Amino acid sequence: MKIDAYLDEETFRTFTKFDILSRRKLWKSPVIFCAIMCTAAAICFLMHSVDGAVFLGTVLAVIGLGMPIVYFTTFFSSLKKQVKAQKLSPPRLVYSFDLTEKSDGIGISNGKESVNYRWKDAYHAYRNNGCLYLFMTADRAFLIPAFKQDETTDRLWSMLKKMIGEDKCTDLRKKK
Repeated sequence: MKIDAYLDEETFRTFTKFDILSRRKLWKSPVIFCAIMCTAAAICFLMHSVDGAVFLGTVLAVIGLGMPIVYFTTFFSSLKKQVKAQKLSPPRLVYSFDLTEKSDGIGISNGKESVNYRWKDAYHAYRNNGCLYLFMTADRAFLIPAFKQDETTDRLWSMLKKMIGEDKCTDLRKKK
């Protein structure tokens, strides 16, 4: 099965949010930091009779709330810049896949370079609304936007589950 992957801004944006916030769970550190700082601030406010406790509590609360705000603002600002830098409006061809059950692997080409991966080396595949995410390593993913014909996407998803194993395939649509 030969597939040309045309990527658009919304698909890239959705993937990046999924990868960073859901799959890698990089939202946890700023939230935990916020919880620790706000707990310390609450303790300081409870000790309001001690000189400087309210001031220290205020400083801790501002820092505790400010860091996650800065983190998420930076993340979404960076995402917006990445979307613009990718020049995905209108959608453009980013790579082509050669996926066949009879072969031992997956061929991927971007027009300048080609790479082949073995099916058994695939790290994980995710199916989301509108796109398949094929991770060849923990940090290297290829996006296969869904086709206008759902049966083609269903066939591809079935093939991925068969070739890389159902335990390495997650359907994210079920969670919604």
